[in-house]
Amino acid sequence: MANIQKYLEQFDATIRLKRFDENQMLREKRDAIHRRLLQKFEALRRQGEDIPTFETFNQGSYQMGTGIQPSEGGEYDIDVGLRFNCDQTHYPNPVVLKQVVADALEGHTSIPTRIRRSCVTVYYKQAGEQAYHVDLAIYVHARANASRLVIAKGEHGSGLKDRYWEDSSPQELCTWVENRFPDPDEEAQFLRVIRALKRWKTEKFKTDGQNAPSGIGLTVAAGQWFVPVLKRPFSGPVAFDDRTALLTFIDRMLGGFHHAGYKGDGSPLYRLEVRVPVVPHGDIFERMTPGQMTTFRERLIQLRTQLDAVEQELDPREACLRMRKEFGEAFPVPDKNKTGVVQGIATATSGMSA
Repeated sequence: MANIQKYLEQFDATIRLKRFDENQMLREKRDAIHRRLLQKFEALRRQGEDIPTFETFNQGSYQMGTGIQPSEGGEYDIDVGLRFNCDQTHYPNPVVLKQVVADALEGHTSIPTRIRRSCVTVYYKQAGEQAYHVDLAIYVHARANASRLVIAKGEHGSGLKDRYWEDSSPQELCTWVENRFPDPDEEAQFLRVIRALKRWKTEKFKTDGQNAPSGIGLTVAAGQWFVPVLKRPFSGPVAFDDRTALLTFIDRMLGGFHHAGYKGDGSPLYRLEVRVPVVPHGDIFERMTPGQMTTFRERLIQLRTQLDAVEQELDPREACLRMRKEFGEAFPVPDKNKTGVVQGIATATSGMSA
């Protein structure tokens, strides 16, 4: 078996995005939005408007360390939480508060701010092209003096059933992911595997991205099923085996799918249920249809087959070429005259399963 660990780590270094605290551009955009909202809301208060105070907090993949560089044609997606110091009775219609935020940010960039189902989105250009956007999730307290938060759902034109406050624990979810593996070596591998699978998703759902599983869904699934695979020698550095760790995770995830009926042609449909580990504890994949879930399963099976084939390759170049078929052009392939047939490094499993 060819040992391709160093190429997996090079791949991760290529696709990895730094966290908020490591990335100056992310901090600047977040802080600029914060300042803009402070100024606009203060002006509204001077005019007699009752606008609650608020705080921002980091959430999503940048906070968890699972963010990846967008592939060609894609764009950055930055998640920020806005927690308003009021309860949901202050805004019975959550879209009203989202509109207050959107109005305050209108003109902040050259592209109109947009109210979406779960957030308010601010778009940015780079070199004349839309390059990235900031998703602002809007939260208030569930009731007066309560620590529990609810998130604003709904957009313009939403009916009553699609316009509501929903229980949410964004910071608790980040903490859950960050604490899955207290050992720094195991955590590093855990995050590399999540980032690799997110890039695989981007590559394999290029033409039907709306049917793809969400990145946070893959992250929570990894928190449930990932098992570290590494070797700790008596001396020298830790020897990781990310390929086996990824393969084991996929095997365990595939084992979670269950039969969910049949297509019109009689072929089976499948579903995967992954419960959010914090409030609201719902199925993180609930919005995917059985057809979308079945396609997801089929592509995971194809990835597992390719990872199995990689294990049989003796030449690192051939092994990396197989990996590139699944993970795209960012996966490095060594030059032909710089590789030879090498013996893989034996590994042992350590860690815990979620």
